[in-house]
Amino acid sequence: MTDRSVAETTVGQGPRWHALLETLRTEDDAVIEGTVSRLQETVPGYEMVNREALAASARRNIALSIRIIRAGVDPRPDEVPEADALANERMGQGVPLGSVLSGFRISMINILRRLIEMAPDFDVPSDEVVECSALLWSLGDVFSSRATSVYRDREIARAVADEARRSEWIGKAVSEDRDISELLWGAAMYNVPTDVPLRVLAAPTHAEEGPGAANSLCEWAQRAGVRLITSVQSSVIVGIVIGEIDDEAVEPETTVGVGQPERLENLARSFHAASLALRAAESLGRRGVVDVESLSWRLGVHASPETTELLRERYIAPLEHAGAFRLELLESVRAYLDNRMNIPAAARSIPVHVNTLRYRLRRFEELTGADLGDVDGLIEVSWALAAEGRSPHL
Repeated sequence: MTDRSVAETTVGQGPRWHALLETLRTEDDAVIEGTVSRLQETVPGYEMVNREALAASARRNIALSIRIIRAGVDPRPDEVPEADALANERMGQGVPLGSVLSGFRISMINILRRLIEMAPDFDVPSDEVVECSALLWSLGDVFSSRATSVYRDREIARAVADEARRSEWIGKAVSEDRDISELLWGAAMYNVPTDVPLRVLAAPTHAEEGPGAANSLCEWAQRAGVRLITSVQSSVIVGIVIGEIDDEAVEPETTVGVGQPERLENLARSFHAASLALRAAESLGRRGVVDVESLSWRLGVHASPETTELLRERYIAPLEHAGAFRLELLESVRAYLDNRMNIPAAARSIPVHVNTLRYRLRRFEELTGADLGDVDGLIEVSWALAAEGRSPHL
């Protein structure tokens, strides 16, 4: 019976049902003992639960079943608070959700079996026993739904708490203000080695990306053969890299600054270098894994904006009036620098005729006053082009 508006029912009503249910309530030892024994013998997780606790739970299930049978209608979720109490108790005892649901089914089966055995002694019609069994199965569905919600909510709360603890520990591990005992606690908790150097990485994240950026980093870490522990610190993904990064691995899609290897107690230095590399690489428009060594003098593009602006005005701004030819000039100069001032190789890389390349280089020098044969001039032009952020080689 699933329609709660139906009042005409005999299940659970009348003197025969009253006597049957009272007998079940007062002579429940066999049901309880059978339930407890089967739980501990067949359901994983229950072998370590105290028998007295299991007996008390089985007794509560009998009382709950009697209440539902007497009501004569399918129970609503809010009418079965016992499910929440039992789920919380079993979760605290380390019993997995699947075992809790199996345990409740075993209890319901034993109760129903006892009712079927007793029904003839109290002249309860078989069709009413069938309806009674339907009520108990409905109770099982409601119980399962509520217990599952409890486990899900507790797991979510636990995951959030674990994430907060990990984030706090990573934040302290990469800061100057850290306590060595806290570092060692976190290292033990998150399986971070304390006897080998580690690297810290920094990567950008945005609120609209959600966990996507961190997940992408973890996928890259797997490809690179390292383990990564991450958290978001002030809108930046901070990660502790465990293992040696495979330089041949496919690069991440975003910019990742990586610091130099340091022992656990000195990770603040690695984090500082990773942050510097990230900020510099972003200003240069670079993607993939970068560190201060690979950026070299290009760090100055970010660190010295005054110098960057000066050189841009000297070598980039004069090309603004060249129209579409501006891009061809910049492309040619980049090719020239990328190929170590080897004109034939640079021409092939674009590709253009060597005379075309020579003409463009000469035109660039005329428009900007640059001297591409002078060391200082080469450095300044390279700096200005790097500030444009369009070449992965600069």
